[in-house]
Amino acid sequence: MASQGRRRRPPRRPETVVPGEAAETDSELSASSSEEELYLGPSGPTRGRPTGLRVAGEAAETDSDPEPEPTAAPGDLPALVVQRDTAGEAWGAEETPAPAPTRSLLQLRLAESQARLDHDVAAAVSGVYRRAGRDVAALASRLAAAQATGLAAAHSVRLARGDLCALAERLDIVAGCRLLPDIRGVPGTESEQDPGPRA
Repeated sequence: MASQGRRRRPPRRPETVVPGEAAETDSELSASSSEEELYLGPSGPTRGRPTGLRVAGEAAETDSDPEPEPTAAPGDLPALVVQRDTAGEAWGAEETPAPAPTRSLLQLRLAESQARLDHDVAAAVSGVYRRAGRDVAALASRLAAAQATGLAAAHSVRLARGDLCALAERLDIVAGCRLLPDIRGVPGTESEQDPGPRA
């Protein structure tokens, strides 16, 4: 009988709880809207506004807060222009060398004539320089030979002058010497005078 006298507890409604940090009591369900929890109410159709759903984020303080109205863009802004990025397509394209420009027959003839003219001018100038160089070298050799000849002649003149000076000194010594006999008074040295013609 005692068991009949006990009150029967009403069956508890099943709740679906998402893994996370659960609230300890029912009074903490409205503590903070920034908690990363998600509670779903009892299964079954509900009337009116659904309750028991909490999403992570910053919730509005009251339901009476006005929602911000969208503002129209000012008319002085330039129009939006969308440009497609074609850099990938440009990178994917294979780079090919530009074809060489074709030259006409007249241009080829002019180029050949210019090349021949340049060659002739260079040959003429180089020939003139070579001939001038040879002439200058010949003149330099001749000048060197003349200089050598002049030096030799100067040396010969210097030697001859030295010899003449020595001879003059000897003649002075001979003329000034008193020890030599006077050969002018020696008999027999004078030529006999021829007698005049006999009568």
